[in-house]
Amino acid sequence: MRRFIVRVLLIVSGLAWAVCGTAAPQRTDHVVAELVAERSAVQAGQPLQIGLSVAHQPGWHTYWRNPGDSGLATSLSWQLPMGSQVSAFDWPVPLRIPVGPLVSFGYEGELLLPLTFMPPATAKPGDSLTLRARASWLVCKDVCIPESADLELSLPVVGLDTTPGSTAASPAFASNLAAQPAPLQGWTVELKHAERDAVLLINKAGSPPSGDKLPAIQVFPYAEQLLDPARHEVYRTPQGYAVKLGLVEQATVPGELRGILVSRQQPVSDLSVWGTPSASVEFVAKVTAVSQLPALAEADHLPDVQWGTTGELSAPRNLATLSLWAALGLALVGGMALNLMPCVFPVLSIKLLGLARHPENHALTTHAAAYGAGVILSFLALAAGLLALRHAGSAVGWGFQLQEPGMVFGLAVLFFMLGLNLLGAFELGSLAPRFLVEWRDERPAVDAFACGVLAVAAASPCTAPFMGAALGFALTQKWFVSLGVFGALGVGMALPYVVLTLLPGWRQRLPRPGLWMVRLKQALAFPMFVTVVWLLWVLGQQTGMDATAKALLALVGVAWVVWMMAAPSGWGTGHWLRKLLLAALFAGVVSWSWPMGLAIVEASNDKEEAPIINQWQAFDEAAVADHLAQGDTVFIDFTAAWCVTCQVNKRLVLESAETTKDFAQAKVVLMRADWTDRNPQITAALARLGRNGVPVYVLLRSGKEPVLLPELLTGQRVREALQGL
Repeated sequence: MRRFIVRVLLIVSGLAWAVCGTAAPQRTDHVVAELVAERSAVQAGQPLQIGLSVAHQPGWHTYWRNPGDSGLATSLSWQLPMGSQVSAFDWPVPLRIPVGPLVSFGYEGELLLPLTFMPPATAKPGDSLTLRARASWLVCKDVCIPESADLELSLPVVGLDTTPGSTAASPAFASNLAAQPAPLQGWTVELKHAERDAVLLINKAGSPPSGDKLPAIQVFPYAEQLLDPARHEVYRTPQGYAVKLGLVEQATVPGELRGILVSRQQPVSDLSVWGTPSASVEFVAKVTAVSQLPALAEADHLPDVQWGTTGELSAPRNLATLSLWAALGLALVGGMALNLMPCVFPVLSIKLLGLARHPENHALTTHAAAYGAGVILSFLALAAGLLALRHAGSAVGWGFQLQEPGMVFGLAVLFFMLGLNLLGAFELGSLAPRFLVEWRDERPAVDAFACGVLAVAAASPCTAPFMGAALGFALTQKWFVSLGVFGALGVGMALPYVVLTLLPGWRQRLPRPGLWMVRLKQALAFPMFVTVVWLLWVLGQQTGMDATAKALLALVGVAWVVWMMAAPSGWGTGHWLRKLLLAALFAGVVSWSWPMGLAIVEASNDKEEAPIINQWQAFDEAAVADHLAQGDTVFIDFTAAWCVTCQVNKRLVLESAETTKDFAQAKVVLMRADWTDRNPQITAALARLGRNGVPVYVLLRSGKEPVLLPELLTGQRVREALQGL
């Protein structure tokens, strides 16, 4: 029994040690912070690696020891056990983060800021040391918010003959140690400056590597407010590198400059540029004032790597400065343009045909107001749902409902029934109960409101010109600003129809109602059926051909049920029972064919004989980063099967022989980001470009801002963008 109790105590102690070295994390609206340790216990007088772990919300960042143009470095204020000490942070390599015309140095995603803890020599085994610290940081996205948290870390003390175990944070400490800047070996570094211009010369002793073996690098100085972070151009020289920099106005120039040099190109170990496999090195440069700086040839310019270690896109600077009034104006114009999209135009044509039938309608103001209310409230409801899902952590964007196969199938059934109605297969009065029909006839505004809701449902897969920037702006703002932009989008979409409703002149020029209206109504059924075909194609992309076949059978069943409901019967007063049975059959057919989940549909590529440069590759951030590091130009098509504009641009422009030839001549790497199904990585990439819907077309080249092309593409516009690079 005694041995059993001892074993239980040892197991419990081991479990306790396993959870030691960490403490309860503190969560704010933008980060999760906690103190962590590399080992589960500490030994008297022996150093231990501890650190501040920071997990950023997507899009937010904190700052390096030198924050760059703006910002504030993260700091810790300690309360330590008597006789113990901690070092300063061993700062990891930062990222260059462009914010408008400025550049900051900081961190995104998961971050560990390590330091060394030296416990007191008098600590005894069995004791527990509690470290307390107040962490302070500045976290920024579109706005900057100072935050702080009180953190605590408890570490048990063990004897020198006991080896402490690892913790959940041990791998992060090992990775951080491997990525720490190494000493620069075999190179000399000198900073020459003339007035506010400066050049950092990095020369290899002996025989420097050939120019094509030199990767792009980045310079991060330790000194704040000395060098302008936004001025950063890297050139090859016969001896190594030259980096054009700029001095901050009225800066006091020291006798030496310290910092780190970073190569983002991998694998660095194959290049052995620094004399060490590390991707970053620490340098000390002698600073010299000169009358004239050395000339540098533009041909030797090396592109800057803007994607950083995580391969993340950054938005063009002009998007970062979009004002609220500009966003509202773009949303208004974009909403008006939505009426011309192929997914919306058939619905509006039906309503305009209805107005032409009743040129003397005296309730037009009410009709227009009801339609406008249906459109605007539907946009606000979509925006509220979108914001709620994003707040809950879902990576969704504009058109998110079309990423659900059930919604796609439901819309296909709805548009199919509308087409049957336009062909005269049934009238609403033959399907709905009489009291409901009478109630609707007495309230024509309800029909107008419902038409507004239907128009928004049809418009939701589309992104019209000017909409992209407005939606991207809206979803980075407070909720009330976001709803305001979506409301402006609704006003823009409703405005043309409302104006046509309230202006009677165009109706007076139409021929008198007659057979031509019947024929026109029937003709409008066919755009509805085309919409159904498109929706079923989208469903096939999401769930496979089996689900599409079931959906087609369901449409046949729907047509039969509708025909039976509308056909005369001899049931007399008991006809309601017949309609009830047919309604149950309708529900059964639809539920049987309802798509329950997403199938894995793998795309095949049968063009292996074509050169890879002309093939569309699947979007991959790491691959984009590699291509940019090699100096390639990358074109990314953010698309979705349910986006009609995307498919039109794809067939008429992107896959045309002329545009394909232009891409090949420019040696552009082509990538397609398919957003048909929900994809958090693509959603995040869109957000970093300041967009939240598709289509989005972007040209990328290292050292230059992303070039966003318009939503409605032409071959000429693509050629101009390629020439501009």
